[in-house]
Amino acid sequence: MTKMRKLFRIFKVLLKNPNYLQRVIDREAEKKNYVIKNHGCEYGLPTIDLLDIFPRFEETVEPYSFLEGNSLPIDLALLKALARNYDHCRYLEIGTWRGESAANVANVAEECISVDLSEEEMKQRGFSNQFIANIRFYSKGYRNISYIAHNSQTFDFSSLGKFDMIFIDGDHNYESVKTDTQNAFKLLRDNNSVIVWHDYGATTERVMWSVLAGILDGCPEEKRGRLYHISNSLCAIYINGMFNTTFEMVPQIPNKSFTVKISAVKI
Repeated sequence: MTKMRKLFRIFKVLLKNPNYLQRVIDREAEKKNYVIKNHGCEYGLPTIDLLDIFPRFEETVEPYSFLEGNSLPIDLALLKALARNYDHCRYLEIGTWRGESAANVANVAEECISVDLSEEEMKQRGFSNQFIANIRFYSKGYRNISYIAHNSQTFDFSSLGKFDMIFIDGDHNYESVKTDTQNAFKLLRDNNSVIVWHDYGATTERVMWSVLAGILDGCPEEKRGRLYHISNSLCAIYINGMFNTTFEMVPQIPNKSFTVKISAVKI
């Protein structure tokens, strides 16, 4: 289930049963306690400052919709900057939605593969025609993007080969994140390869504990020390290297200033 579909279901349930919100809050609290008990991450993952990875960070995010359910502009800029690190980047993403992430990365990567539910399975799950019309809206027509219409929880990824970069942005419940994470680690090309998880953060400063629990339990134990949050983003990352890290307090005191230029055209 994509995160937008999940969000629509939550709103619908809230209208019928306002107590559901409290159950969601309680569930996150349970996952936080689970993470602390089993992994000791009381404050979430250590944070790498964006500018410690990219001292001259400058990216153009295009396309971008500014509609519900999409990644933040900084998240897509981060993906593009990471993809530029590889001469012939091979990129896999789990979860497509409007295709903004795939389209942005495709502008700098050699090959992109996107895995998401088939249209038939979406209809079986009750997705509306309006919802389905949004799928891959921005990423159609790119010759270097291939689409696989299949549930990532049951797909055999071994047929796809190895990747330099993997972006996990599918269903964000614990079990799905865990399974996607387990699969992703089997697909890394080498020690320079990275995995990025979206919605590790409920905000750029606050942890989504159910997602973090899935990441930690899906990650091989010996690799958990290379999991980080990227500052100013909703993303977590698996990356090799030596980095200065912090556990940031909420609310954070800014340590950088971004320049944002916005332009738009009719399509």
